[in-house]
Amino acid sequence: MVKSMENIVVKPNSNFTSLKGNNIPDNASEEYLHYRSCWNQYPKEFILRDMPLHLDIEASSRCNLRCTFCDKLPLLKPGQLGNLDFELFKHIIDQFDEEHKLWGLKLSYRGEPLINPQVPDMVKYAKERGVLDVYFNTNAMFLNEETCRKLIEAGLDRISISIDGSKKETYESVRIGASFEKLVENLETLIRLRKEYGVSYPKIRIQTVKFPDTDANAYLKKWDKYADEIAMVDYKDESVRNEDLRGNWACPQLWQRLTIEWDGTVFGCNNDDLRGFDLGNASSRSIYDCWHDERLTQVRNLHQQGKSHEVLVCNGCPWRTAQIVKD
Repeated sequence: MVKSMENIVVKPNSNFTSLKGNNIPDNASEEYLHYRSCWNQYPKEFILRDMPLHLDIEASSRCNLRCTFCDKLPLLKPGQLGNLDFELFKHIIDQFDEEHKLWGLKLSYRGEPLINPQVPDMVKYAKERGVLDVYFNTNAMFLNEETCRKLIEAGLDRISISIDGSKKETYESVRIGASFEKLVENLETLIRLRKEYGVSYPKIRIQTVKFPDTDANAYLKKWDKYADEIAMVDYKDESVRNEDLRGNWACPQLWQRLTIEWDGTVFGCNNDDLRGFDLGNASSRSIYDCWHDERLTQVRNLHQQGKSHEVLVCNGCPWRTAQIVKD
């Protein structure tokens, strides 16, 4: 039994400002509310479930844009770019059952998921297998009518679209290769088709990074009619470290989720740019064994004891140490 340090802070060093709505679905089931309760409770009480509550599975590491702020895709070499194989996806999902249910699934990580044409099939398969919350982040450039219809029919629960600014000039100067007109057109298409099908899903979340000069009121006014939820996350200056978190911080991800890249490589953290938490490949190693890997267990123990700074990957993690920049 690992003795926990008192007064551990179990949350990322980030701050979301909700401008509209929230991430709880309308008419959320008791099962979903139980899932979200466990999501918050397990890290706080260091409860380790037999299987993760949630998986981040990368549908594609490729991207159609070259955003000015992106610090991941420019580092990838040609051999690291690809789409997730549908058979591998099914192999991963099939390891969960009613007793050890997968409650949450995010089909994006570094790239644009809709570059993979099988994403609607993945959504459908996950929903048929009982996954409660299936969603992904997208730049929305591929949200044409055909794709929107497939995603609605598959049962996609949520879709999160990152939009920088309220004007064409701002948006296209940051999202290199994107079209502001196509973005708006695709949003209108998705909203129209939801009405046509008589459904309220996928729930549309629009989000942006909140810089000190961001006009939240203008942002809300522009995107209000397109979104069920609008949120801003405070910008982090990763060159400025908050040392107050050094001795009493534990990462909630360690008790919540695993990350799986398109080629099957499993990581214990979706911020592991140093590749310190490589737990093997999902094509040859079970999710259970990855989740209970001895190295990951050691990391959890250190976090639980207030020694997260002794883990190289965690010590430099912006979730833990980057200073939030506020107005």
